[in-house]
Amino acid sequence: MSRTSLKLYLVEGGIRLIFPLFGVALLVAGIFGAISFGVQPLYEAMQTRQWTPVPATLEFVSIEPADLLRNRPLPSLKVRYRYTVDAEGFVGSRYDLHQGVGYHRTLAAVLREMDIGQSVTAWIDPADPGKVVLVRSLNWTLLAMALPFVAIALLGGFLLLGGMVAWNQARPLGSLGGSSAPDAKPRRARSPRT
Repeated sequence: MSRTSLKLYLVEGGIRLIFPLFGVALLVAGIFGAISFGVQPLYEAMQTRQWTPVPATLEFVSIEPADLLRNRPLPSLKVRYRYTVDAEGFVGSRYDLHQGVGYHRTLAAVLREMDIGQSVTAWIDPADPGKVVLVRSLNWTLLAMALPFVAIALLGGFLLLGGMVAWNQARPLGSLGGSSAPDAKPRRARSPRT
């Protein structure tokens, strides 16, 4: 086997191995990001349209820094508030449809407007008063972050497809110099008719 054919074989083997691995990793990361930043907030925005407002009292508010180990690439606003529904007290901790995640400058502006003990409006699910959110509108900047994740998922899908095609076109090590067409089958000799 020549040195060139060995290099070609190793490159083809690398493509067959690396493309699918990177493809799966990018596909999973892209799908997860698109769901987290796009699909889930949109779905919850549709659900919260039927929710009703109730008065609530703010008990705690702070900004938690980004933490990549906990899968939170941006800082988030942590809140705690109390509200009452039909003489039953509840405690809520959800700020918005994006789990309080946002850009630090935006969250700092929201933090400056909120004071402990301040009266705020919370939105509750009439069927389950334990489901509550303070802000039920979408953050379009965060929603747009789903688009790069969709692109990452598409790239991962193409890499996975490329790896699958490379596996389907794989050749044995000894056939590098020859034709990729299958060998012709030998013909059987015809037997004389009797």
